[in-house]
Amino acid sequence: MKVALIYPHRKKDFTGCNPPISLLYLASQLLQAGHHVTVIDRDDCDLSDAQIVSRLTSYSPDLVGLPVFSTNLAAAFRLVNLIADTNPHWKILLGGPHPSARASEVLEVFDKCDYVLRGEADQSIVDLVTCLESGADLKSVKGLSYKVDGTVVRNPDADVVRDLDSLPFPARDILSDAYRRRSYWRIEHRGITDVIITSRGCPFNCRFCFKVSNKFRPRSPESIIGELMDIRSRGIRNVHFMDDLFVWNKARCLAVLDQITKKKLNMHFKVRARADLIDEDLLSAMKRAGVSSVAFGIESGSQTVLDSMHKRVTVDMNYRAIRLTKKFGLQCYADAFLGFPGETPETIRETEKLLLDAKPTALNLSVMYPLPDTPVYNAAKAEGTLVGDWDVKGTRPWIKLPWIEDLRTLYEYRNRVHRRFLGNPVVAFNAARFLFPRIGLTQLRMLADHYRRTVIGR
Repeated sequence: MKVALIYPHRKKDFTGCNPPISLLYLASQLLQAGHHVTVIDRDDCDLSDAQIVSRLTSYSPDLVGLPVFSTNLAAAFRLVNLIADTNPHWKILLGGPHPSARASEVLEVFDKCDYVLRGEADQSIVDLVTCLESGADLKSVKGLSYKVDGTVVRNPDADVVRDLDSLPFPARDILSDAYRRRSYWRIEHRGITDVIITSRGCPFNCRFCFKVSNKFRPRSPESIIGELMDIRSRGIRNVHFMDDLFVWNKARCLAVLDQITKKKLNMHFKVRARADLIDEDLLSAMKRAGVSSVAFGIESGSQTVLDSMHKRVTVDMNYRAIRLTKKFGLQCYADAFLGFPGETPETIRETEKLLLDAKPTALNLSVMYPLPDTPVYNAAKAEGTLVGDWDVKGTRPWIKLPWIEDLRTLYEYRNRVHRRFLGNPVVAFNAARFLFPRIGLTQLRMLADHYRRTVIGR
């Protein structure tokens, strides 16, 4: 059977662009099962909807699969309709976070969609394609939602993959042309940058986070090193570890870093970490292995807000993690957002103070949008503080706070904090000293444009 997997949303911004690693995992499973697969990434050649459909027409698939995110519903809706109108014989499958949370609603609203796969689809997509090819009953496909005579049928949930080492590596060869065109890069690295996922699942219960499973499932050090060596054999020297909990098991993390050092891979890495799990042993091992930067989800500089989030870290932990990371000569990235219930002008000032005191290398500061089926979303909906909801018109909901009249107020606070952070001379100098030797002319122009819009305001 011929399957086309499309990454329909634009990932690229001034910080770079990642390959669609989740689709490459699904492609590898389908290929291993003997099916034909192509992957179309919108960011490769900056494809329009019409160009995506043109590629589909040339490939002539039996099934077209797309991931859908809450933040990109409108664009996904337009593309799905165009695909269906172009060839009604193509079956359309949707997956990803939003359909996993709202499968029935998606099947109703995306009325030209045939199937939804909820949760981890490594095995279920193979089962679905096999059933479609043989004409077998779809009831056997776990995680599948579909319509029968206008009624949504919801099969039992799919099992999560417990042994991640059993999965084949992502099918990067399918996007060899995109890699060759250097479509995948990050602003802090010269040349192509790839990504790797070393674990799935999260045992924490942050109230803003949507997740399929809270069962932490790590890959073995041997499997991780095997994939890194495969990536290196392709001439790629820059890799981002995408999982949030790379450092969850310290012994495993140290074993991976030790193997990277012993193999003399001479690669450059960026990893994500929790502030409460980082220590000098890990940072020292990271430095030896070639890690150049660490990203922390600090979320807020207010202990009141952190506790309300169920983040299970303290402001002091966040401050210490940033300072300790910089002490070891590694660059530190901080992710934070404004607008969680309980946020006030004072808690925003506390966040600003933490950022200006700790001075991470770079900051990703956003305004919170409550994602479907998260605790904070469900609570706001029950309390009547949820304003708007996710829909294919492009609406993004937010949570009403007692002291603001509209969402614009939060953006004004966000922009003010961002300007003060980026405008701090020490922050600007440290970022420039780190980034400029590592970026090309095109990336430099994108960074300068972002700085001009964010700090100067024009």
